[in-house]
Amino acid sequence: MSLIDLLFSAWYLQIPVVIGGVLHMFAVTYNWLPALKKPLQQRLFGANKTWRGMLLVPLFTALGAACLWPAEQALGESALFADQLLLAGLVAGIGYVLAELPNSWIKRRLGIGAGELPTRYRYFVMAGDQLDSALGVAIAYGLLLNLSWPVLITYVLSFPFTALAVKRLLFIAKLKRSAV
Repeated sequence: MSLIDLLFSAWYLQIPVVIGGVLHMFAVTYNWLPALKKPLQQRLFGANKTWRGMLLVPLFTALGAACLWPAEQALGESALFADQLLLAGLVAGIGYVLAELPNSWIKRRLGIGAGELPTRYRYFVMAGDQLDSALGVAIAYGLLLNLSWPVLITYVLSFPFTALAVKRLLFIAKLKRSAV
């Protein structure tokens, strides 16, 4: 597999997660389902890890995967999701939200507030914020889909760039309070 094919595959696998994340930011910004805006466990994970996110991110990511149905049909035997679009999106969303929890727990132990970046080790924390969910999704995809290690590794390494670009766009659109 060429480098271009690896990068395309990684980017393509990110589409459901990006759609799920953008839809989740609409839910946060416009306070959809406020009854679910309760922290999972505020002392352990902070105020931003809520039941609403745990429920909506997997559902929205499944919806994002469903958006790839026409592309999957056109790709035929080269399709990455095969016949498992909705399940792959749901599992990717679950991997995303679960993988964020250990990072949030560590940040709370270090005294870093929910949604904050410290001045010391700022870039290390930013990298952790992007790589945690990338690893979670890659593990989820790896368990469900028959993807090669190079594709999964490329997914993890390229995801932070996509995530930061999307976060910047969400900030510009006033759907996010910070650009990182």
